[in-house]
Amino acid sequence: MSLNKEKVKSIPQSAGVYLIKDTKGCTIYIGKAKNLRSRVLSYLNEGDVAQRPQIINLMKDAVEVDYVVARNEREALVLENSLIKQKKPKYNIRLKDDKNYLSLRIDPRETFPRLSLVRRVLKDGAIYYGPFASAGALKKAKRFIHKIFPLRDCTDAKFTRHAARPCLNYYMGLCLGPCAGKSGEQGYGEVVDQVRMFLKGERKQVIKHLKDSMQKASNETRYEDAANYRDQIKLLEKNMDGQMFVTPGAQDRDVVGLYREGQRAEFSILFFRGGSLVDRSTYSFMSAVGEDFEILEEFLSQFYGGNRFVPKEIVVPLKIERGKEIAVWLSEKQGQKVHLYSPERGGKLKEIELANRNSLESFQRKYADELKEVDLLERIQSSLHLNRLPLLIECFDISNTQGATAVASMVKFENAAPAKDGYKRFKIKNVEGPNDYASMHEVLSRRLARAEQEGWEMPDLILIDGGKGQLNIVRNVLSEIGYVDKVDLASIAKGREEGEGDKLYIYGRKNPIIFSKNSEALFLLMRIRDEAHRFAITYHKKLRGKKALTSELDGVPGIGAKRRKALIKHFGSVSKIKEGTVDEIASVPGLNKKLAESLKKHLSH
Repeated sequence: MSLNKEKVKSIPQSAGVYLIKDTKGCTIYIGKAKNLRSRVLSYLNEGDVAQRPQIINLMKDAVEVDYVVARNEREALVLENSLIKQKKPKYNIRLKDDKNYLSLRIDPRETFPRLSLVRRVLKDGAIYYGPFASAGALKKAKRFIHKIFPLRDCTDAKFTRHAARPCLNYYMGLCLGPCAGKSGEQGYGEVVDQVRMFLKGERKQVIKHLKDSMQKASNETRYEDAANYRDQIKLLEKNMDGQMFVTPGAQDRDVVGLYREGQRAEFSILFFRGGSLVDRSTYSFMSAVGEDFEILEEFLSQFYGGNRFVPKEIVVPLKIERGKEIAVWLSEKQGQKVHLYSPERGGKLKEIELANRNSLESFQRKYADELKEVDLLERIQSSLHLNRLPLLIECFDISNTQGATAVASMVKFENAAPAKDGYKRFKIKNVEGPNDYASMHEVLSRRLARAEQEGWEMPDLILIDGGKGQLNIVRNVLSEIGYVDKVDLASIAKGREEGEGDKLYIYGRKNPIIFSKNSEALFLLMRIRDEAHRFAITYHKKLRGKKALTSELDGVPGIGAKRRKALIKHFGSVSKIKEGTVDEIASVPGLNKKLAESLKKHLSH
């Protein structure tokens, strides 16, 4: 199935948001457009699709399109962002890290202002410095500021409590002690001004001011004060280049970098404050559909969509169609003019190149292990002659003790790593006695019957713990349900002879496939098989343990499942019940003395 071209032609030629849906009616992609009809028709144009291979998978799932008309492109931008957050479409990038970064806040209107760390930048008259992605570095720098500038670091409640006597920070030289009247508003205000100058990047002026104060204190024979000024100057000069704190101003800007391979996109943002690069952050997306400029627009609308700080300049790596609309939206949101542009020359172009290099480096670092895993999976595909790359593998194992409490396990490995959210357990319901073949048939039938359900999507490879017999059973199940061509199949069996390695079987091949003993591919398949065995054994032991706990209590007149559960909960084990007195047993909720005596008599035999 695919989108109906005639229905698409009925879509209006106005600005708005379109929602592409799959066979289940789930929204799988949301986009915005200046002309809805033209944009959606482009998905049906084979020439456009050929030039945009990243949308091929999207179009395989698309069967229906809905739309919402907007008054203009800016309104469509806001609506698109809201709908993506609400519906979480499969093929849209989704910014999971939606928290606001930390900023430093100081309100000079207060009598004795203090520095605090906040995540929300409000229009409350206070001054904010930041934001910064690294919370640890910012907290460390805050401690450094307090070491040089003795501002109070306490809450208002604590400030009030110390009216009679200052806290330890005063005696350590880290606070002027305004709470206890050790400093007046004028003296404290001078320190606040010094902090503001320091955060603006005016450190040379701060040092000059401190030197003048030191000289004045020395002339007035306030040698202790002069020594404190001297220490502050030394600390500042020592860390002149180590601290990069500046205040938001005309030179504040975020520089966005992008690196992309297919549907994977890596963004990096360089935060410039007051002309200095103060921090960097990166974001990864696995299902980026559309042109580069489209996912860049999507990223910007999500990144700046909350209460995050918006600088006056945002520099992007390429021109975007709705750059003006995004800039107007951000300007209205921030309450000041925001410029959004892509430079073609000059210093800002070099900053874009730096941001793009950061995106590439982050992509390579994050996916280095995965690239190795893909190579390993490609070797498995080649060795086992599989039709698909086994990115998703499910392995099944049966566990029973002479047919008692038979269970099965299903473990899932995604990109050669355990995907424990996909692990499943099965109780064997329709097989009596120790019959692993029949048990495997039941479990595979139950699992495959759910293949169309969410969370039960078909794997690339089904791996069975066993030999050719188990392999043929699974093949028959696949054939019965019509899934033979939809999934690859293999089984792994331990060697029968001493020192013989594990063997892999595939359907239609008489002899097993033998891997070298040091093969990484074999080690991965063995690990998956062993994990399925461990998971099955753990479940089996749990069920056996529960059965053992209550088996001696079965058959006691008047002691049903509810009372057995209450007894085990109270005593912890059957042996403890045996040691208990009649009165102790009768005290268990739901029991009485007559039942207690009957139980004691039953357990004494």
